[in-house]
Amino acid sequence: MEIKKKDVEQIRTWIYRNARPLTMARWKVHFEGGSREEVVKILGYYQNPDGGFAHALEADSWSPYSTPIQTNHAVEILREIHFMDKDHPLIKDILRYLGSKSAFRDNRWLFAVPYGNGYPQAPWWNAPEEGVPSRFNPTASLVRFILDAGDYDSELYLLALNLLEEIKKEFFQNPALSMHDLISLETLREYLDEEFLNEAVDRVIEKDPEKWSEYVARPSHFITSPLHPFYMEHKELVGLDLDQVITSRNEEGIWDINWSWGDYPEAFALSRNWWKGELAMRNLRYLQHFGRVRE
Repeated sequence: MEIKKKDVEQIRTWIYRNARPLTMARWKVHFEGGSREEVVKILGYYQNPDGGFAHALEADSWSPYSTPIQTNHAVEILREIHFMDKDHPLIKDILRYLGSKSAFRDNRWLFAVPYGNGYPQAPWWNAPEEGVPSRFNPTASLVRFILDAGDYDSELYLLALNLLEEIKKEFFQNPALSMHDLISLETLREYLDEEFLNEAVDRVIEKDPEKWSEYVARPSHFITSPLHPFYMEHKELVGLDLDQVITSRNEEGIWDINWSWGDYPEAFALSRNWWKGELAMRNLRYLQHFGRVRE
């Protein structure tokens, strides 16, 4: 089963009409030979003077204050476009933000922070005064960023090395994790026991395709290309996932999201559309990586 050229054109039309400039720039990088520097330029508009990110970059939180999760979303975009210029001001400023240890407690960057409360956002971003910790999300991903982009002689790099050892030990002691903790840990795959990580991923992936329309871990959350070391073991399941991606497009030709805020309906209507653009780009990349896009 493949997605046809006319379907790709329908998705492209929707993106051009509806997506945010940042999503549009990423789309052009992946499908039209666009400039990575343009993505980085637009990404900079979401960066605060403290080096962190905010302003609904992660579209479920509209707070203007920098948070680790929003900053990690910027890091994810940089990884996505393979941009890791250590001398670029945007990357240096991210490292400065992380080095400030803002929203950092008990050797972890917080999952949710209280200063987003009162701004339009999903309920899972609401937080008590002390914030909401998480074992590995987004800390594992931010550690990987520091190891990739940081100065070897800096205190921040030493912190990242120490955090890496803590993460490895804690993961080995208790590998039962949530989907998002494992997605963050996946960025450290080459530093972890691969067999142990694969077992944890296998436990969290939902194997019943009937449940994939719910908010669950699908194969595509982890196995994004045939090069993934876990692909061959789950080749059949990935094939079913790809089939469902193709058949689950809505009447607009793209994909609906499977969550809602239950509050701030006007803001959520905008965020929902922003996420739909993001999901359309991700899904088409996923299909393309597995040869499911007809040229």
